[in-house]
Amino acid sequence: MVLRKDYPYILLACVAAALTATAVYDPGDSVGTFALLGLIGIGVVMAIIINPSLGANVLLIAVFSNISSQLTNNGLPGVIKPLVAVVFGSILVRNYYIGQIPLHRPKTKRIEMFLLLYLAAVAGSYLVASDKDLAMESVIDLVKDIVIMYCILFCLRNFREWKSAVVIVIGVVIALSLLGIYLAITGNSGEQFFGFNSLDVDNRVSGPINEPNMWGQILVAVIPFVIFGFLRSNSTLKIIYASVLFILLVELLNTYSRGGYLALLLVIFLITFFFTRINILFIGVVVGLLVLIIPFLPATYVTRFESLTALSSNNQSGVYQDDSFRGRTSELLAGWAMFVDHPILGVGAANYPSNYQKYAQIIGIETRTEEREAHSLYVEIVAETGILGILTFIGFVITLFGALANIKSNLKRTRYFAEASTYISAMQVSLISYLFASLFLHGAFIRFFWILTALAMALIQILYELMNEQSEKQIKEALV
Repeated sequence: MVLRKDYPYILLACVAAALTATAVYDPGDSVGTFALLGLIGIGVVMAIIINPSLGANVLLIAVFSNISSQLTNNGLPGVIKPLVAVVFGSILVRNYYIGQIPLHRPKTKRIEMFLLLYLAAVAGSYLVASDKDLAMESVIDLVKDIVIMYCILFCLRNFREWKSAVVIVIGVVIALSLLGIYLAITGNSGEQFFGFNSLDVDNRVSGPINEPNMWGQILVAVIPFVIFGFLRSNSTLKIIYASVLFILLVELLNTYSRGGYLALLLVIFLITFFFTRINILFIGVVVGLLVLIIPFLPATYVTRFESLTALSSNNQSGVYQDDSFRGRTSELLAGWAMFVDHPILGVGAANYPSNYQKYAQIIGIETRTEEREAHSLYVEIVAETGILGILTFIGFVITLFGALANIKSNLKRTRYFAEASTYISAMQVSLISYLFASLFLHGAFIRFFWILTALAMALIQILYELMNEQSEKQIKEALV
C-alpha cells in the first residue's frame, strides 16, 4: 500500500523519467534542451528538499551576483522568479514531511507586522499614482522581495547554516570585487565579464548592478562581517580576513562613491567605539597611517574626497557650485514638495521620477531636464508613499534593531554569547551602514537591504531557538 506522503516522490520520478526519455530521444532539438533544463530543475528541487539551506545559498548567490539581470541583458530568460518558485515549493514539500517552516516566531512577529504594513502602504499608493503601471511593477517587486526574505528565513534553520550563508555572500562579493580591481588596474572599459563587473563612463567600478554608488553601498554593508571575522579569528584566519578586507577596500575606493566613503568612516567609528574594545594606541596608528597615505593617493581619489568639503558649514555655497550637489539638492527639495502636496499616500510607488520636473521647475536650481531619481531612500519613500509609507518603514527598522539588541542582551546568560554576539554586532553595523548610505541613494536596488534584513531575522529566530533548547535542557537536568 502506497502512503499518501510518497505521492510527491512518485510524481517527480515519473516526470524525471519522461524528461530523460525526451532529452535522450532528441537532444539537439529545443524540446530536448528544455527537457534537460527540466531535469536540472527537478534535481535542484530534490537537493533543496534534502538540504533546505542550499535554497537560501542559491538565492543569495543569484541576488548578490545579479545573475538574472545579466541573463536578461543577453537575451536569455531571467532566473530569479523560477528560483524563488522552486525554493518556496521545496520548502513547502519539506514542511509537509518534517515541519521546516518555524510557525512560532514571537521574536520576529512585530518586525513582520511592520513589513506587511509597509507593503500595504506601497500597495495603497497605487490608487493615487499617475503612472499606475510603474506603481504596480513596484508593488510586485516588493512582494517578490518579501517572498525571497521568507525563503531565506525558512531555509536557514541552524547557526552553522546561517554562518555558511554569510561566508557565501562574502565570497560572491569578493569574486566580483577581484574583477573590478582588474578593470581598475588595466583601465579596460570595454571588458564587462558578461555584466558581472564593469567600468562606467567615468571609469568608476560599478559591480554587477552597473551603478558605482550603489555597488559601494553594498560593499560597505559586507565589510562589517569581514572586520568582525578578523577580530574574532585566530592568527591564520586573521591573514585571510585581512586580505579579504584589503580587496573590498580597494574595490570601494574605485567606486569613487562619496556616500560609500562616508559610510565606511561610520563603520570604522562604530566598530572602534561602540561594538568592540580596541586599544587607543591602535586607533592612533590607524589614523596616522591614513593621514600619511592620503598625500600619495592619485589625484582622482583626492579630488573625490575634497568634493565632500562642499557640505561643510563654512562652505554653504559649495552645494550650488558642484553640479552633483546642486542636482541632489533639487531632488531632495522636490521630494519634500511632493510630500507636502500628497501627505497621506504620496505620489505613488515608483512615480517620483515622472513627477520630478514639475517640482524642479518651481524650485529653480536644476539645469537638467530629464527625469531624475530622489537620491535618498527616505525622501523617495515619503514622496512616493506618504506618511503611511515612511512610518511603517521606520517601524520596521526600529523593531528589527530592537530585536537584535534584545537577543544580544539575552544571550549574555548563555554559552553562545561569545561567538554569536560578534555576528549580531556585524549584522547591526551592516544594516546601519546600508541605511546611512541610503541618505544619499534611492531604492533602485533595495532588494539587497531586504536580503540583509532576512539574514537578521533568520539570525534572531535561530538564536531564540538555541536559547529555548538550552533552557529546556537545564530544566530537565534540574528535574533529574
